[in-house]
Amino acid sequence: KIVLSFRILRLLRIARAIRMVPQFRILWMLVRGLWSAMQTLLWAAVLMVAVIYTFAIVAVEVVYSMHIDSFIEDQDPNMPPELLFSLFGTVPRSMLTLLQITTQDSWAIFVRPL
Repeated sequence: KIVLSFRILRLLRIARAIRMVPQFRILWMLVRGLWSAMQTLLWAAVLMVAVIYTFAIVAVEVVYSMHIDSFIEDQDPNMPPELLFSLFGTVPRSMLTLLQITTQDSWAIFVRPL
């Protein structure tokens, strides 16, 4: 651990020295810009996960429960329960399905049976 911390300190000193060289000033501005953009993107991703999680819970409770009940009553051949469970059976599966629909990654496969 001590050797690793010395290596990190040495890298920080090198980065500080490079920052002082005038030719690397533009590079350093780009690195700072990327860092601030990453913070914004991180919060956007956190917000997107929260929204998808919320709607995944709704999808499991409403879509999956409603279609399973109608399948048991009507034996709907267009929506086999295996497909429905693989798409909306659990919260993580619903999150993946909703993410694929959001990014339009083969979303027609999910929409047609519903």
